[in-house]
Amino acid sequence: MRPSFVRPALFWIGLSASAVAGAAPAIPPEAAQVIAQVRDASQRRDHAALRALMVDEFTWSFGGDPSAEQALQDWKANPGTLAQLRRATAGPCQRQDHTIECPRRAGLGHRAGFQQTPSGWRMVYFVAGD
Repeated sequence: MRPSFVRPALFWIGLSASAVAGAAPAIPPEAAQVIAQVRDASQRRDHAALRALMVDEFTWSFGGDPSAEQALQDWKANPGTLAQLRRATAGPCQRQDHTIECPRRAGLGHRAGFQQTPSGWRMVYFVAGD
């Protein structure tokens, strides 16, 4: 029979190993709510609702001016972009420093980024490529 101190020691060894491995930081509930709102608004093609969830200097194109208004104009002209936004925000997201990116491991595919702002969590980019 093992001494009773063996189990707690193994527990702490396992705990410290998982801490060293670096589990992904949790996504705050407020951020998850905004991500869900973006997904819902993109499904409904509700540009006004999306605008309320975006920062003014929104990155939507590499090389283009950062602008939420320009992004929305482009999305109105290319409605398939909203389907890509819905898909990107439907999968699991990951936190990287101060940004939450959806979906996790997007590679060169479409990805949306969210950051905490003075107005709460907002979408700061939606891009594809590198």
